[in-house]
Amino acid sequence: MDGPIAGREITGVELLLIAYNALPAASQEEAFQRLGELRAQKELDQGSVAARFLCSLQRAAEITGPDPSPADYKEAYRQLQETEDPIEPIGRVIRHYGSWRRAKEALALSATTTAIRIESRFRSRRLGKIWRYTEETLIETLTRCADDLRHAPLVGEFEHWRRCELELAVAEGNDWLHVPNPTAYRKRWGPTWPDVLARVFEPADIEARLEQP
Repeated sequence: MDGPIAGREITGVELLLIAYNALPAASQEEAFQRLGELRAQKELDQGSVAARFLCSLQRAAEITGPDPSPADYKEAYRQLQETEDPIEPIGRVIRHYGSWRRAKEALALSATTTAIRIESRFRSRRLGKIWRYTEETLIETLTRCADDLRHAPLVGEFEHWRRCELELAVAEGNDWLHVPNPTAYRKRWGPTWPDVLARVFEPADIEARLEQP
């Protein structure tokens, strides 16, 4: 746990280094080795997850063609759902890659490289990046939320759904996922949440939600 040190909160990494330096030399060597093993296992697990999602895209493309749309992927998912080896649902695919555009990029790259190298390329692209979401990503994320909830989301529902998406991504080993928050939407489409909804949903759907107590 973090704790105060020199007038500030100590970070987890600093705490780990303090504990490491307090160990005798022999124990330091063992600790270093075990950390290396943990890192290798994490990379292996991430590689397995990456391969699973990429395989889902490849199997869908075998059915729909090399440039599947979200609707195409959903149709492939429906066809393969009752088989012994179904593919991942589209919501999880988009959550893993961050957008459908990036999922299709991964599919295209898979012709010449491996799943883990594709993941490394995407991760290095994100490092130090200032996030500015495209219109496509904003629409795609809000639509996916509405699909999960089965209605246009109120702002509190969207916040809750967003937190769950991020937590689930981390649990799956994807700790670099970014999901737009309501502020990003209001700055682009606002200033109010009804203004945001009006960019994606029909007026009747919005009115029905806003009339809810």
